[in-house]
Amino acid sequence: MRRWIYVAVAAAVIGGSAFYWLGAYNIAASKHHLPGVGPVLHQYMRNVVTTRGWGVSMPDHVDLDDPGLIRLGAGHFATGCLTCHGGPGIPRNPVVLGMQPEPPMLTGDYRASEYWWIARHGFKYTGMPAWPGEGRDDEPWALAAFLSRYDQFDRAAFEEAAFGRTAGYEAAAVRFAGQPGAIPSGLGCARCHGEDGLGRDGTAPKLAGQSEAWLTRALTAYADGHRESGFMEPLAAPLGNETIAGVAAHYAEMGGDWQGRALPMGDAARGRTLARQGSEHGDIASCTACHGADRRNDTPRIAGQDGYWIVNWLHMYRDGPIPDTPRAHLMAAAAKALDDEDILDLAAWYAQAPDPREISPPAR
Repeated sequence: MRRWIYVAVAAAVIGGSAFYWLGAYNIAASKHHLPGVGPVLHQYMRNVVTTRGWGVSMPDHVDLDDPGLIRLGAGHFATGCLTCHGGPGIPRNPVVLGMQPEPPMLTGDYRASEYWWIARHGFKYTGMPAWPGEGRDDEPWALAAFLSRYDQFDRAAFEEAAFGRTAGYEAAAVRFAGQPGAIPSGLGCARCHGEDGLGRDGTAPKLAGQSEAWLTRALTAYADGHRESGFMEPLAAPLGNETIAGVAAHYAEMGGDWQGRALPMGDAARGRTLARQGSEHGDIASCTACHGADRRNDTPRIAGQDGYWIVNWLHMYRDGPIPDTPRAHLMAAAAKALDDEDILDLAAWYAQAPDPREISPPAR
């Protein structure tokens, strides 16, 4: 009996080795899986997503019903996902129909936490990438907000959300990556930051009137991978120094009303005190010492910025990923002592666009 066990084990080893080294299973995309293989793999993927999604916790300041967050997700979907998955009312390109597995049209099959997990981590063996900003756990919530409402969009509403206009794709199917018109021309930064540089009502941070020096430094950091962002790194990486300088000059010359959108949380009065005076007991430095009306030319304006972005940035400097830029260590040191309540209070005050006299340190 034992002899037959040895023979069976040897046969299994030899057979398995032959299967592996001879490439017996045809992995060509031109050939379908053997019956049953595809459904088993797909169900396993869904099981993984469901299990991992249970452990995802949405931050308190994220509102999946926020139109700005939904627009941001739609814009990223248009530039990062549309090529393979198509979009509302926009069929996939025939090129991707030859992939195994075939990238599906999306129909809102997952919960928001599961969409976050998929966008954040991607899938092996499918061509579905992980989030480009490796440490930016905050960013994929925008995609989760949009995908959770995917079925509510038709083509015109999707293009309006993604681009701010309904003149995006004229052809029947989306153009494949690299072909002219994959992203509608003339939009560029404006599709998220707005034609006026004021962020399309919370879709993205306000840029109008930021200093040219700071805009150049930030864009260069994204382009060189010294500042992480799944939104900004892929767009900034192809830009040359001349283009970056032109974009920076364009937004620096703009003006406009920086009245930010406050989050429905946070104590603005306490935030004012923290921003202007800091907290000796809490070892918190004054924000206005650097971000006041007379701030350095390479220090960003934050008074009047939307509360959502201020919260995300402060969390980033406190918890990481900290940008690898010349003065990032100063912000990291300033944010280190902040707790979640401090961050929400500071965001509540700065979003109100206080009078310039208010954002300067109090006279001593």
